[in-house]
Amino acid sequence: MQKKMNDAQVIAEKIRRLAEAEDVPVLGIGSCAAMENEPAGYRPSDLLPGARSMICFGLPVPRSVYQKSPYTTEMVWRTQNLLYRRLDTLSLAFAQAAEAQGAGAVPVFGCCPMAVDQRGRIVGYVNQLRMAELAGIGRIGRNGLLLHGPYGARLMPGAVLTTIELPAMRVPDVEQADCPPNCRICINSCPARAISHRTRRVDVMRCLAYAARTPLMSRLRFRLLSRIRPSAAARLMNLRAFDEHTMHVCSRCVAACPYGEQ
Repeated sequence: MQKKMNDAQVIAEKIRRLAEAEDVPVLGIGSCAAMENEPAGYRPSDLLPGARSMICFGLPVPRSVYQKSPYTTEMVWRTQNLLYRRLDTLSLAFAQAAEAQGAGAVPVFGCCPMAVDQRGRIVGYVNQLRMAELAGIGRIGRNGLLLHGPYGARLMPGAVLTTIELPAMRVPDVEQADCPPNCRICINSCPARAISHRTRRVDVMRCLAYAARTPLMSRLRFRLLSRIRPSAAARLMNLRAFDEHTMHVCSRCVAACPYGEQ
């Protein structure tokens, strides 16, 4: 007699089937315990009390979107805009699937809303890239982006936190290789000099100062608010700047990265 699945197995199977039905090529489930050493205020349990599992998935940007043309900037912006919206919609669907079985679940949105910390830096509620790495669907590369074979730096991640402990899952079940040890392609291609080879970190504010443009928000006002009232700066940013994900004028680190083959 076939053994009846428990609630955790039912949820994991529903998530897998939903991802397959929605043509989501990359899916992983991992434990939130590995994220509890993140700074206070940015842990899974801070966003969802009792969070135990993270569901991470990804959608790739077509490689040819990054090929040089007179319209590359507009094509990259629009593609990312639409994919962020689809990722957020999928996050809601996965969260609803978990809650239908009695678990608590919240989406971790890909671009907004975001927060401004006490140092005036733009930060996510939870480090989504770290979640994806721990769930096994990629590695964080020198360019600060999630690298996945075969999609390279073009994989855009989405995520959900849930209060039920789900069985680990990784689709496809492949190990993710690190950056080649001496590769500096992304570093040399960055016009903002925001990527550090030594620390393998990206100066996010330097990157955004160069790459993000929007006529809807005054940078001066944002900078002043971020020093005086970070919560007000975050609200201004979320309402005026990132709902359309700004206009990205640079994706050179993604375009230049040779990681991945598809």
